[in-house]
Amino acid sequence: MRSDEMIKNYKLKRITVDTSYGPVDRCYVGNVSGIDVLIIYGRFNGQKVSSDMINYQQNIEAVTNMGCKNLVGTFVVGGIVPERSAGTTYILGDFVGMGNYHISVNQQYGFHNAEMYRPFCENLTNKLKIAAKKVPFDVVTDATYVCFHGWPRIETKAELDFYNKMGWDVVGQTCDPEATCARLAGLCYAGIAVQIDDPMHREKEIEQLDGKQSNSNSKSISEYRKNTTAIIMEFLKEYKENTCNKCRNLKRTNNSFKEFPEYMYE
Repeated sequence: MRSDEMIKNYKLKRITVDTSYGPVDRCYVGNVSGIDVLIIYGRFNGQKVSSDMINYQQNIEAVTNMGCKNLVGTFVVGGIVPERSAGTTYILGDFVGMGNYHISVNQQYGFHNAEMYRPFCENLTNKLKIAAKKVPFDVVTDATYVCFHGWPRIETKAELDFYNKMGWDVVGQTCDPEATCARLAGLCYAGIAVQIDDPMHREKEIEQLDGKQSNSNSKSISEYRKNTTAIIMEFLKEYKENTCNKCRNLKRTNNSFKEFPEYMYE
């Protein structure tokens, strides 16, 4: 998450965490409301790249190398539902992966398909729902995030219309494969998202352009991010422990892969 306010107010210390993919130097650690926390500041390591080139595995490995068991992803997303304006905030309940992305397979680990029938930790998500009731703005819960991957761009009207007809809530590019990598690592994972554009007004804004560059956000993205931080803060105030065993037990390994059956090696 990108929370400058939390880092500053709680004097979180910047550290570097080594991983098999190289160091992650965007990590901040400290104590907030009596809870030891790790913040990984954004998903881009070094030069900004398109979403399909982010090393999600490196970020997840940094989390696990620090001994963390619970991870909450925060997202800025596009709006789908016409009646919901920018600033609407969501607790994620499911996602739809639209494909066109890949993750690199680290050959030192066995490969297997993640069990993603329920992609978010139920216990962790319920704790976030409780926290969401204490913030001074409305929060949509059990939201469906459609993960769109393509050439770096914003969604077309036809795509948004389709997503809306399907009953989905928000669209973004990073929830998956991040959630999948978290499941492969046996982490309890949950997600919060804040909507940074208004689907009802995008067309009007384009029609009003007259040689001027579009500036669709009435507030900066950093201002919208304060909503996700507010929920995290309430979450930490009441957090004691997460008793979930399901997510850890869903971690599977496949280290016994062999090209041929045993008898063919004799």
